[in-house]
Amino acid sequence: MSIPTQQPGTGARSSSPAAVGDDRHKMRLLPWAYAHNALNSVFSVLTVFGPVFILFLDELGLPKARIGLLLSLLPFCGLVAPFIASTVARLGVKRVFITCWGLRKGVAALLLLLPWYVQRHGPGPAFVLLAGIIGTFALLRAVAETAWYPWFHEVVPRSYRGRFNGINNFVTMLASCLALAASSWVLAHVHGLQRFTWLIGVGVIFGLLCVLAALPIPGGAPGRERTGPLPAQMRRALADRRFRWYLRYTATSIIALNSMLMAFLPLFLKERVCLSERQIILLQIAAYVTGLLSSHAWGRAADHRGSRTVIGAALGVMVLVPLAWTAIPRAHPWSFPVALTITAIAGLSLPGWWIGDQRLLYVEVVPPAKRTEYMALYYAWIGLVGGCGPLLAGWLLDRLQGVSGHWGPVTVDPYLPLFGAAAALLATVQALLRRMPAAPAGAQDGAQPPPRAAD
Repeated sequence: MSIPTQQPGTGARSSSPAAVGDDRHKMRLLPWAYAHNALNSVFSVLTVFGPVFILFLDELGLPKARIGLLLSLLPFCGLVAPFIASTVARLGVKRVFITCWGLRKGVAALLLLLPWYVQRHGPGPAFVLLAGIIGTFALLRAVAETAWYPWFHEVVPRSYRGRFNGINNFVTMLASCLALAASSWVLAHVHGLQRFTWLIGVGVIFGLLCVLAALPIPGGAPGRERTGPLPAQMRRALADRRFRWYLRYTATSIIALNSMLMAFLPLFLKERVCLSERQIILLQIAAYVTGLLSSHAWGRAADHRGSRTVIGAALGVMVLVPLAWTAIPRAHPWSFPVALTITAIAGLSLPGWWIGDQRLLYVEVVPPAKRTEYMALYYAWIGLVGGCGPLLAGWLLDRLQGVSGHWGPVTVDPYLPLFGAAAALLATVQALLRRMPAAPAGAQDGAQPPPRAAD
């Protein structure tokens, strides 16, 4: 596929009429991608992702090590991506994505059986059932996202990538805010496990709608992406020095943000800061509100200033967030206002990292002609890294359960090592980003102005 390009310094964009028309057709259908992602974000925050699910697992009485194990199943299944990528491409990435994305909604609906199963068989067998549900869900998700990444690489014009990510982040966060606001009301007015089953049921309905919204998105036809044996494909991709540096950088980012900072944050706020479940949900809403207000600006900045500039600015603020959590007052009238301030700062900066990171990946790191093998390796890598993080964090929290004390204004507890590691790793991410080799001149950040949307 031909992508309109601009030679640095010329100020003019050279492209074939067919490529321009193709990009305009894609941009006319981008609202379906926004709708799909917004509906899917509601499904995510009400079911397997987000604070509702963590609080649900805690209500079931699971220890943190088992919660970490369940959370690790979701990314670990991404390791199948390099082994199925060529088959997925031959079958058609759109067809595979929609099939597996739809089936996983049915699997998520099985979570509605858990309260009944716990009462009938006890927590031990219920955990086995829960692990089976999450494992099957994670495998379907991995196959679907193995298809989604190359399809998404094809759908969005490269020069519009930053603005698309900004708008997409806005609509998904807005949808998540509304869903979490409703869930906050349910958690405050409904008691027992029934409050979670109500939320999961609504989430499944939105999940089915998101599958329907994906049908009009163009591209993703069957094709032959594989040009040799799988080991040879992997070696060729890993021989790319810039790609290897990106994998190091993104692994450090994921461990710091998802595993050490975000995964068990709802339990930290509930157990140590003594906030209610409703307050925890309100904090997540505050993060989404500040994120949606800043997303479009981050997207435009990524297109005009460059991905690395945006990532550096966002991470410069994010490194302060785990340090702030270590000093938050515990069980104090000021606990919630301080937590709200920290969450708002995190919500403001985290979209900047995500938008810049995704633009860096799609525009500067992954060659369009090799997107299947590159994206399969990327997805498997973030699955491996993302799965190890919750396992380690959950195990560490259980082992340090008896740790307590004070060190100046800092409260010493099992969560302190996680926040300290997150701050150190976020500082390391900055150094890795600076050392990453730059893209060739024709693909440099900022070389392509975003095209105007078709009328």
